[in-house]
Amino acid sequence: MKRVIAITLTVLLFVGMIACGKSEPQQVAPEPDKAEDTQEAQVEAEPQKESEEIIIGISLDNLDDPFWVGIKKGIDAATEELSGKAKVEIQVCQGDANLQAKQIQDMVTAGAKAIACVYVDQEAIKQSVKLCNEKDIPFVYIDRTLESTEDAKVAWGIATDNLALTENGWEYMVEYAKENNIKWKVLELVGSLTDNNVLRRTEGFEKVMEENPEYIERVQSVPTEFNLEKALAGVTNAMQANPEINCIFMHSDFLLAPTIQALEAAGRYTKIGEEGHVALMPFSGNTGAVNAMKEGYAEMCFGMDVYKEGYEGVMAAYNLVMGNTDGYEATLDDAGFIMTQDNLDETAPRAYGSF
Repeated sequence: MKRVIAITLTVLLFVGMIACGKSEPQQVAPEPDKAEDTQEAQVEAEPQKESEEIIIGISLDNLDDPFWVGIKKGIDAATEELSGKAKVEIQVCQGDANLQAKQIQDMVTAGAKAIACVYVDQEAIKQSVKLCNEKDIPFVYIDRTLESTEDAKVAWGIATDNLALTENGWEYMVEYAKENNIKWKVLELVGSLTDNNVLRRTEGFEKVMEENPEYIERVQSVPTEFNLEKALAGVTNAMQANPEINCIFMHSDFLLAPTIQALEAAGRYTKIGEEGHVALMPFSGNTGAVNAMKEGYAEMCFGMDVYKEGYEGVMAAYNLVMGNTDGYEATLDDAGFIMTQDNLDETAPRAYGSF
């Protein structure tokens, strides 16, 4: 009996030892703060999803004149149309070619997929075109024509055909001179010589002048660099030295205000048909030019579709990024239009000075 009891106690002791040695794994709940930190770290580690919007960089020379504002209105219209598809970022360099180059470089570095540009200097901008070529980014010019070179190729561009528009305007003035028995003694107010458009305007003028020497004579040419003070001094001095001047051809109606001021001081700002009248030929179509036409002080105006240029420039940049090349095989030279006293009701609403 004692032996049975001893065996029984031994078995019970052994079972107890096994039970004490078998332990359940501990369940440790994470501390709340550490759990949140872990979740945040996981979120930050996930790759950021790319936006579906394409960034299009716009580089503008200036916004200090209604002409440039007219282009920007076209840009704004395209921007609104592309909402959700493309983000348009605009930089204005205030006529500084070096700043323009830096702004374009910054936009490219920031991820712009295309650049549309109204350049300041036709030589300086080629470095930016080269940069876009290196990054395989389309470069589109707006308003100022830019020819491609071997190492600086533009993808597309839109600008007024300044040569053709100038020729058309001066051919109209030749017919006007024939009908009214006038020979134009011309003061030419030249813009910036780094602007290819300016060179084409002079070229168109000289072409028609050479073909019609009996109706056109250039008395003086004043380099204004599109500076209002230079224009005012130039017109003032020219009218004093050459009172026979009866026509002023200005490369931009930006120069119209100082021209009027100088003519008023000389007693020569009179309406068409009045004594001492000087024919005015402003270029582009701002509010001042439209009003001078409507009030009878200007015979004609070279009209430019600047709204169209801004709109089409942005749309081209977007389409080229998307691989849509139809219609962009060649750059677009827009014909513009001639505003005259005879067609004013029809053409004035197209001028950017009217909207």
